[in-house]
Amino acid sequence: MTIESASAATTSASAAKILVAEDADDLRDAIVLVLLEKGYNVQAARDGHEASLIFTEFEPDLVVLDMRMPKMSGPDTCAAIRQTSDAPVIMFTSTNDAAEVRDAILKGASDFVLKSTGVSELTARITFHLEKTANAAMAESPSIRKTVSAAPSQQFATMTLIVDPDEASRAIIKAVLTRLNQGVFEASTAAEAIGIFKQHDPNIVITEWSLPDMDAFNMLSELKGRRNGKELLKLMMSARLSPEAQRKAHFVGITNFLYKPLGAAKVEIMVADCVRKAIRIQKQKSASVA
Repeated sequence: MTIESASAATTSASAAKILVAEDADDLRDAIVLVLLEKGYNVQAARDGHEASLIFTEFEPDLVVLDMRMPKMSGPDTCAAIRQTSDAPVIMFTSTNDAAEVRDAILKGASDFVLKSTGVSELTARITFHLEKTANAAMAESPSIRKTVSAAPSQQFATMTLIVDPDEASRAIIKAVLTRLNQGVFEASTAAEAIGIFKQHDPNIVITEWSLPDMDAFNMLSELKGRRNGKELLKLMMSARLSPEAQRKAHFVGITNFLYKPLGAAKVEIMVADCVRKAIRIQKQKSASVA
């Protein structure tokens, strides 16, 4: 009896169902064993085509996909899944190539875990997404607007507002924040961003310089007098900034710059640094109040 066929016999019918697609036999077997030990109902596939066939019959609660597989790649498999399901899809990959990450995001990937971080990190992300799905099913959380994410739970240490008309760029940054278990709001225009800021007072703003209705300088100037203005961390994105734009950016307190096209590794480093600073500010503020 294979590991894959043994899964149903060793887990209860109520256990969360997970589909794992990985073409490396040893790694696939290791992932399946760990998940079985945690009580999940697991099915495994050796390539993307097999995964898409198993998905239809198995109807898993969560899917783990290798990025590069024979017959059908991870992103293409994800796109096939997205035709019928909103189940979380985690890309377990050895690459952080920006073009491949962008492709996977556009095809519906929920999260990314580098293989170099190990199976333990993968299982942590699986737990997070299953709990997130369960919580969403239990609570009514209507979105603020069509282009804005649902309000994040108070369990998050920080909240970040991402402002960019480019959905793919927002998704790359959102994936990093999701891995860090931080709350996220999204907006595609400055007007939407200002409305979210007034209502939710985020700790971090990551914004494209050129927005459809105004540039980031004018938007951030609008935010300057708000309640959390002095403690707001700001990160700017742009393909190119003129010297004048750079002067304006520094004037409104831009913390740092992310140059487009966004590189996954650079985004990870800079966004994580912003989150650490925001958490430190929160702790210092709490200590001073106490």
